Amino acid sequence: MARRTKEDAVATRNALLDAAEQVFLAQGVSQSSLAAIAQQAGATRGAVYWHFKDKLDLFTAMIDRVTMPLDQVVFEGAGQLSGAAPLSRMCRVIHLLLNGLVTDERIRRVFTIMMHRMEFVGELAALQVRHTSSMNEFTRRLALDFTAAAEHEGVELLSPPQLLATGLRSLLDGLMHSWLMGVEGFDLEKDGIAAIQVYLVGAGLPHAAVVAAFEEAAALPGLARMPCAYESKIV
Repeated sequence: MARRTKEDAVATRNALLDAAEQVFLAQGVSQSSLAAIAQQAGATRGAVYWHFKDKLDLFTAMIDRVTMPLDQVVFEGAGQLSGAAPLSRMCRVIHLLLNGLVTDERIRRVFTIMMHRMEFVGELAALQVRHTSSMNEFTRRLALDFTAAAEHEGVELLSPPQLLATGLRSLLDGLMHSWLMGVEGFDLEKDGIAAIQVYLVGAGLPHAAVVAAFEEAAALPGLARMPCAYESKIV
């Protein structure tokens, strides 16, 4: 019975998160109500408040469900990247992100909401601190990988690692932003990775090593097939 109760709780929570994705995407985050999300999920407002404190808590859980597998790779190593060469690690993370957006509808929907359907105002203002912290940490990791990759490949970077990391993160943001808006007709995974390869080679990393690292990354499982600890943490 306890197992059934836990399974029911997980199912209800996931149904509410599914509904939140649909409502936020259609109405925008600031214009969406918990009542509308409950109705979309076929649940009561009481069920919403049983699982989430408020809209901010619900929105954060919706993001975590999609981003936790990537965070496990970027910030925890996820096993498969422990011991990987720095350039391979950097290219793997980039490939996971772009491939996930192209191939996984949920990832695409949530990133569209984060980039095009919300504002850091009102009850969501607290998310800006979290977002900024996450971006700063991602940039810091990229800078470390630039330094380590140059040392591993026996080359000298043509610009400071922190500047290169900031530029690479900005390039990624711009590619995703444009592709999700649909204003440019390009293949995010193919053309996006080609653009990033140009950037990495321009930074001073060997062309052959960059191409090989992305080919290696493409042969590994995507985000949808990676294990994630999210489900075990929610009840």
